[in-house]
Amino acid sequence: MDNQDLKIGFVGSGNMARAIIGGLIGSGHPPQRLAAADPDSTQRGRVQAIHAGIRVTDNNDVAVDGADVVVLAVKPQIMADVVSALTGSAGQGGRAYLSIAAGITLGRLQSALGTQTAIVRAMPNQPAQIGAGMSVLTATPATDARQKARAQYVAESMGAVAWIDDEALMDAVTAVSGSGPAYFYLFMEMMADCAREMGLPADLADTLVRQTAFGAGRVALESGLELDKLRAGVTSKGGTTAAAIDVLEQSEFRAIVARALLAARDRSTELGKIG
Repeated sequence: MDNQDLKIGFVGSGNMARAIIGGLIGSGHPPQRLAAADPDSTQRGRVQAIHAGIRVTDNNDVAVDGADVVVLAVKPQIMADVVSALTGSAGQGGRAYLSIAAGITLGRLQSALGTQTAIVRAMPNQPAQIGAGMSVLTATPATDARQKARAQYVAESMGAVAWIDDEALMDAVTAVSGSGPAYFYLFMEMMADCAREMGLPADLADTLVRQTAFGAGRVALESGLELDKLRAGVTSKGGTTAAAIDVLEQSEFRAIVARALLAARDRSTELGKIG
């Protein structure tokens, strides 16, 4: 079966689910092969607005009926109840489940769906909402190569994809990639504030920061160069950049970043044990 022939059912129709749906349709997946369930009529309407051909319902069983891939996109606190109600069709036809719920481990999903069910856990991040995300995937031993490929096809609608074998590393992924956009936004926010304090008009300060962040990110992604080499390429000895970098280094900026990421990782571990 070609991936574009896959029937994909969504349980939950929030921002991430709609990002996946929009990405799939944008890449040519037939909307008639997509179904989405949500108890909230507003959310259902937002899905229907993406394309009239998508089957939209308030019944989870209807959305997943006959699906090759089921995307679990509900809030972590209600995941157990929702998944338990789907157990009757858990292993149907080699189906794969793709969970994008933060903190919900494969073990918790297996306890409801069964140890022989193909389950893939994904950790996406906020830029997935515009197709520029980074998703890290891991799977249960029962998930075969074909089912992994199908889950990856769905995840790629959100952006880049990587796989890990050790699910325990998902807490580090959460700290670096899942929470990561907020760190950049904070740094951008602080730069824009300082730019205004130095006298730049607010709109220009904002534009300079946003465009600089965009350009630096694109160069980092597309150049293939090591990050330290990219930094060195902008940092002339005795120049303005060097003066700024010296202040950051003397302020133990690296240690601050390390402590921040470790705190995020440890909190992710704690949250994964709740429930």
